[in-house]
Order: sequence, then structure tokens, then C-alpha cells
Amino acid sequence: MNGRWPLIAGLVLIAAGLAGIVGLYPALMPGGMGMMMGTDGMMGRGGMKRMMQAMMGNMLPLGINPASLPQPHSEGARLMQHYCTQCHGLPGPGLHTATQWPAVVTRMVARERMMSDRDMMGIQALSAGEQATLLAYLQKHAQIPLNKATAKGLDTPAGRAFSATCSQCHALPDPAQHTAADWPAVVLRMQRNMVAMGKPAPPRSTLHAIDAYLRKYAKPPGEEDSEKGAGLDAGTR
Repeated sequence: MNGRWPLIAGLVLIAAGLAGIVGLYPALMPGGMGMMMGTDGMMGRGGMKRMMQAMMGNMLPLGINPASLPQPHSEGARLMQHYCTQCHGLPGPGLHTATQWPAVVTRMVARERMMSDRDMMGIQALSAGEQATLLAYLQKHAQIPLNKATAKGLDTPAGRAFSATCSQCHALPDPAQHTAADWPAVVLRMQRNMVAMGKPAPPRSTLHAIDAYLRKYAKPPGEEDSEKGAGLDAGTR
């Protein structure tokens, strides 16, 4: 095992795409590997997640309930649950915009294939066909960014509170992607996500201002809200 540790550590560091994390090495030393390894000496999914969490902390997606995914029984949702949770929690499609997802998926698949080829961490990689299916799903349900050139009310106190707060973790969302009735639940979840990620919780007055802005420019009542807020989970990757 000792002879394989340097390669395991190197693979994980490359996979995480990190640099300058000397301060985290103590958490990754062999003495702590017992809890992460399976009975066959291979790192299981749970161990991989713990190692990634030790290295990357609140940079990882917090993870959402699979039932909250858009079209949760679709092939795209199944692929997300199977592959995207190997190293971290389940991300929502709204973590990135449609134009951002291709680069993210390419980067994640490259890391999966690198680790899968070594057959050392129990990591599985998507096939080319699965990658295309997953990307199509993510882009279909991606975050819809606000067009600042045509957006209304951004220069108001509520608009400024919305811009400053909601751009900290993801692209500034278009209020019209949800109805006024659905936005409060999304705002509440975002507040909890910010706290979980170590960001200061916005004061109540700011949350009220954000809620008021989103409601004012929300999707008209009666139009279907296919996301139900699931795609707006905050986090970075």
C-alpha cells in the first residue's frame, strides 16, 4: 500500500485541479487512508468523497436531493446520479449556464477517465454517448443568466441587493425562469447554501429586497415552471 500511496495522492491532486495546497497534506497522509479504503485495498466512492472534501472543502457542490432534479427519471438525471456523485454531492443543472457546461463536463470526464484508466479508485468514466446525453440534459436545464443589457430595475436598491448577493456563487439568474410563487423557496434554499459554504448570511432586509425584485420580474402566473427551483443550487466546481 505504501508504494501505491504517492501515485494515489498524485492522481487525486491532478483530478482536483488544485495547486498550492501544501497546508492540506496532513489530511491526506497514509495514516488516514484506512477509513477511505475498501476491503480490497481500493478507495470506495465514500472514501473518494471524503478525500475530495478534505482537499476542496466548500468548493464542492453541496448536493441536492435526486428527486429535485428536473425530469428526475430521465436518462440525463440517471447519468448525473451515477457519475457526478463519485467525487462530490449531486449538483443541480443550474450550477452553470448552458454555455459553461461543455467545458465543465469535458474537464470532469477527463478526470474520470484518468482515474478509471488507473483502476485504483473505483471511478467509472462516461462513454462518449453518455457524455453527449448528460451534456444535453445539463444544457436543457441549465441556469438561465440575466441579460443585464435588457434587465429592468438593477439600479434600484432591490436590484442592487439582488446583483451583489446572487452573483457570488453562480451566474446572475433571470427572474423570469421561475414564477413569483416559486421564488421564495429558491431564495430560502440559496440562503442555506451560502451558510453551508461559509459565506455570511444576508441580513433579513437584503433577503426581503431580493425576494421583492425576483417576484416583480418573475415568470407570469400560469406558465409551467419545469425546474421548480432545483436548477438554482449554488456552489462552484
